[in-house]
Parts: sequence; C-alpha cells; structure tokens
Amino acid sequence: MSNRSKYGALGRLSLLLSLALGGAQAVTLVGYAELPADTFAAGPASGAYSGGLRGEARFPSQPVQGFSGVQFGPQGSYWFLSDNGFGAKNNSADSLLRIHRLNLTPKTAPTGTGRVEVGNFISLRDPDRKVAWPIVGEAGPERLLTGADFDPEGFFFAPDGTLWVGDEFGPYLLHFSADGRLLDAPIPTPNLAGLPTLRGQAPVVVGHRGSSGTRPEHTLESYRVAIEGGADFIEPDLVVTKDGVLIARHEPVIAVVDAAGKVTEATVDVASHPEFASRLTTKKLDGVDVRGYFAEDFTLAELKTMRAVERLPALRGRAYDSQFEVPTLAEVIALVKDVEARTGRKVGLYPETKHPTYMAQVAGRDVSQLLVDTLKKEGFTDPARVFIQSFETANLRDLKANIMPKAGVNLPLVQLVSSPDEAPYDWTAKGDARKYDALTTDAALRDIASYASGVGPYKRWIVDEKAQTTDFVTRAHAAGLLVHTWTMRNEPAYLLPAYKNDPEAEMRQFLRAGVDGLFTDFPATGAKVAAEYTAAQVRSPQNPAFSTGAANAANIGSSGGFEGLTLGVDGVTAYALLEKTVAGDVSGQLRLHAVNLGTRQWALAGRYPLEDTANAIGDLTPVNADTLLVLERDGGSGAAAKFKRVYSVSLREKNADGTLKKTLVADLMNVSDPQNLAPSTVAGKFTFPYVTIENVIVLDADTILVANDNNYPATGGRGATVKDVNEFLWLKLDQPLTLGAGVGRR
Repeated sequence: MSNRSKYGALGRLSLLLSLALGGAQAVTLVGYAELPADTFAAGPASGAYSGGLRGEARFPSQPVQGFSGVQFGPQGSYWFLSDNGFGAKNNSADSLLRIHRLNLTPKTAPTGTGRVEVGNFISLRDPDRKVAWPIVGEAGPERLLTGADFDPEGFFFAPDGTLWVGDEFGPYLLHFSADGRLLDAPIPTPNLAGLPTLRGQAPVVVGHRGSSGTRPEHTLESYRVAIEGGADFIEPDLVVTKDGVLIARHEPVIAVVDAAGKVTEATVDVASHPEFASRLTTKKLDGVDVRGYFAEDFTLAELKTMRAVERLPALRGRAYDSQFEVPTLAEVIALVKDVEARTGRKVGLYPETKHPTYMAQVAGRDVSQLLVDTLKKEGFTDPARVFIQSFETANLRDLKANIMPKAGVNLPLVQLVSSPDEAPYDWTAKGDARKYDALTTDAALRDIASYASGVGPYKRWIVDEKAQTTDFVTRAHAAGLLVHTWTMRNEPAYLLPAYKNDPEAEMRQFLRAGVDGLFTDFPATGAKVAAEYTAAQVRSPQNPAFSTGAANAANIGSSGGFEGLTLGVDGVTAYALLEKTVAGDVSGQLRLHAVNLGTRQWALAGRYPLEDTANAIGDLTPVNADTLLVLERDGGSGAAAKFKRVYSVSLREKNADGTLKKTLVADLMNVSDPQNLAPSTVAGKFTFPYVTIENVIVLDADTILVANDNNYPATGGRGATVKDVNEFLWLKLDQPLTLGAGVGRR
C-alpha cells in the first residue's frame, strides 16, 4: 500500500463537510474502535496489593490494559505494551509485564462496527538473571517481570528482531529477544546534562575563602568544612607577614579602625591585643588611605597569638569567633594533603595573589615569587590541582613569562575581572585610566588567553541585574578561556529578585550559561547543585540502587523516566524521551536522548519544551529522519481535561532558547467527527479527555493512530463512575506528513 491514506476519499468528504459547517477542524476522526475495560488475558489473579500491602486479589487473571506503547504487528495486527500495572510500584507486584497483539478493525461509517480482538502476548522475563538486584519473581524458573520491577512505557522492534523497552523506574533501556527474554543487564541512563562548558567538562566548585558562609573565612576549619561539603578547590587569599611567610587573609589589612577607634571590619582579634596597639597605622592600599592593622607589620609568631573572627558578624554571627588560628599557605597545603591521604580525594588549591603592586611597593615582597617558591617547597605543583588568580595583570604576565619557567612549573593562571567601575591597580599605578571593562572585549579576551588559561569575571558580567544571561561566557570560550565566576552566596541580600531567595536557582542559571566553575561562600550548596549535572546517571526515586542501601540521590521525579521510546528511520538510532525534567535543567524541558544501538553510545538529541511545566508526554514515534511525533497532555480527566495534543518535533530546528522546535499536528480535545463514529461525539465534535494518552503511530502520510492508557481500573474519562475503556482513533490530518523510508503501515 502507498503512503497515501486508504481512508482518503472519506477524509476528503469529512473535510468538505466541515468546511460547509463553517471551517476545517485540525483533524478528523475517520475510524474508531474500543476495548472494554474488563478485558483479561490468561495468567494468575492480580490486583491484590494496595499501598504495598497484600490482600485479596481483585481480578481473576491479568488485565490486558492499560497500554503505553504501540508498534505494527504481523498480518495487519498491532503490538501494544501494557504498562506496569496498578498505578504504582508497590501496587503492581502481581501485574506481569506483557506486550499484547491486537487486531483492530475501525468503524469507518455510521452503520459500521469497530472491533478489537486480543491475540497472543509476549511475556517479559529474565531467566538468565541479567537483572542484578532481587525481583518479585526471583524464585520462579522464568523469573517473570512485574510492574514492581520495571515500569515499561515505550518499545520498538529493532531490525534484528530484538525488542527494546523503555523503563521509568531506573530509568533503563531493556533489551529483549523477540519472545521477551532479557538479553542484557538493564542499561542505565547517563546524565547528559549538556552543559556548554569550554570542553564539555564538569564545572568545578571553589570554596570561596573556604566555607566562609558558615565559618570565619581563611581558617583551616573553614577550608575543612568546604572540603567536607564537596568543594573541588579551596581558595586562600594570600598576603605576607613581616618575616616573609604567606598567610591566608582576605586583605593585607587585618582590622580596619575608624577615626574614633572603632573596629569597622576585622578578620582577626588584633584590636583586643593591647601589646599590639602601637601597630595601628594608616597606609595607602591601592591608592586609598586605610587605617588599621596590617599583616606585613607582624611576624608569623605574633599573628599566631591572634584568633580569627567573623568578617561579617551582622550577617553571619559570631558563634565561631576567637577559636581558630591564622593559617599559613603551607598549613593549608598540609590540610589538603591530609585529606588526600585519609580519603583519596584530591582537592585543589586556588590561591589569589592579593594586591601584588601594593605588596611590592609597601611590603617589599613579590607575592607571586613567594607563592611559586612555597608550592615547590611543599610539593604541590600539579597543574590539575592549582589555579593562580589575580585582579592585576602584570604579575600574571610575569608568572607566565618568567617566574614559573625559571621554577620549572607550568600552572594555569586566571585573570580576575571586577565590576566596570573598578580597575586593575597595576594599570592605575602607571596612570592608565582604563577600567575592567577593557578586559571584556573580544580582543582583550584573546590577549588574556596569551598568558592565562581562564578568566574570573564578577558575576554581573555573565548575568545582569535583570537576571538575563549575557554573551560573556560564549565570547570567553571562543577565546579559549575557562570561565570561573564569583561569588555565589546563599543569603537573600545577595540574590536577585528573580531567584526568589533560592541560591540554587542562581547557581543553575550560571551553570546553564556554561561557566566552568563558580566561587561560593557555601560550597556545600554549590556541590549539591553541580552534582545535579555531574552525577553519572539519571535516577528516579524508584531506582533499585536506592532499595539496596545506596544513598537516595534521585535527580529526576518519581517515575520520571522514559515515557517515549522509538526507533529512528535509520534503524540504528533509538530516541528516548524522559517524562520529567532532570534536576538542574530548566523546568518544563525534557531530555531527548539518541542512542546508537550498535555502539551503545548515548547523545543528547535535544530538549523537548512542554507547553506547561505541569504537562507530561505520552509517547513518540518517527515521521522521518528529522522529525518525530510527540504526545503531550495535561493531568486532567473528564471535564478537567483541557490539553491533549500531538506535536511534530524537529530534530534540526531549534527555538531561541535552544529547545527543539515543535508544531501542532492534532488537538485531541477538538476532533471533527462529522459521521458520529464515536459514541461520545456531540454535535460533530469528539474529545479525548483521558488523563493519560500514551500511544501514537503513523499509519500513512495522512493518518495517525492514537490510543489512551486507561490506567485500569480507573474511572473519570467518560464519567466519574464509568470505568475507562481503551479507545482507538484513526485520525485524518489536515496536512500530510513527509514520511521517511519505512514509516507507516506497509
């Protein structure tokens, strides 16, 4: 048969009738059949579980429905996949997973009759013990699979005759023989976040001055908490003591004192030491008069008599004041080495050379040289574990051209870029009036790439005050630069209104913008958000790993796995569409995977955009090499049902936000039925108000077949007390599809 519709004449008549009645409908019902709700196949009694508790079986054998996937069968028949059973995993231990063969005869005229005949079935099973965890049928010789083991929601037959099924619990892809024998261990879903980092690598989380949101900054305790919270790097800002030792402090001034003698900001309790009162002085720090106590006026031994205090007590309190020493860089390195020795975890260092021009002019020290000397002395020069950063440019160039080559090390450098009203002080000191915006042009970024591996921009260069993402990351990446932005803080005072006091929302926006790393005062929060993208697998709460002792780190909602699975027209690529948004992705965007069946390689084919974040998808099927059909529906049933649609989705064309472009093909809540083929049709209009519609397949260029999942024994689609039946719709499209080879009923 050709790809043109065998219902063509009738469809044209229906179209003319609808035009005569005042306008063409998007689709026309040209065939109808239904399967009664109480339809059973041979097998053990079922329906004994409620809320996980076993009682009396409600049904004498196995319900045939509901259906969650359709493919063509032999001799004009169809294969329909029954889903996992009775609505939930803990209710479905006695529901056997099967694929039923149905013969469908549509009603195509008012006097006709539609018929659905149930034939044989394929029983899904695991006799070869490919499933590594205990299943319900563990003791049976065939190890029949049940709805408590997997939640199958899509399937197809491969050219080699084997069967592939998509599961929502893992989510997994399941590979069976043609007769339902599991051939391989369940294939987990890789977490293909698709973050646009420079080289596709995972973003890093930098503990900004340690975990400075929870402990006094730049203390070994702050660094320890940062590491325990999951920081990939910890950041010591480095200043120098009177005797030439690098210590971790935010600024050379360790306490700022106003004219009245009041301490206005401090990181140590120096002002409470009367023996050091004479050290109070005023210095020009980057051209600004600052009165206070300065690190370079104290020996290390003297600094060790002091204790750290919270720099922002009004915001973060004083619970940890006066408990921790001022650490040296060597002591910070020792902490990192100790963590590695005890846990095997290799945390990196991200030191900042603070005020190098000031240090050279006022303190008489080259902090860049001291830093490299200390790293070499302590044996911490692995370029994978060190970034050196600076707000000035000259010392980074000197490190690149002179200091590091002479020392025999080659560590990545990062040019920090502050707000546009500020300037690198090495420029200012030489009379250069340029500001930091001069470092953000394309030419400047390319110049930075000549001496640095990355750029560390103030976060407003990437996301502006209106929470709009700029092109900074894209341009920096084009110059070959990593982008490590600063600083993420949990407190509402630091968050834009758009984030609604949610610091994770801010971090996600920056990660989706493609930053390669972020500095945060709360590295545990940063690590949690980054893990949404860096976790090895996508896992739902029903993933069996969580029932065998693994910590529940689900990153997709309950039963949020593969609602749609189909084979592309090339016969090699499987397309698998998740039902729910993976944690960290934009709400309402669903990952569409492309899986090469030969190599088992996974790729992200794109993201499907839901019309409403509360919607769900029901199925997908191929049209041609570049196009799929997707069922999308709301969660309503009966009178509450408003949105049940079929869209064509382009694999090549994308929307402005990068999601896949889609086009409405059929509105299932507005179907023309001029012949009154369906018993529910009113005044020539048919609606399909079932909560889940999970079956679609292309019959020919003009016609698609759609069927619902009746969620047996659910009610509500056609009446509050009426059991939902399975209805099968032959729908004539108003515009023909361009079909690829092999698509449609042959």
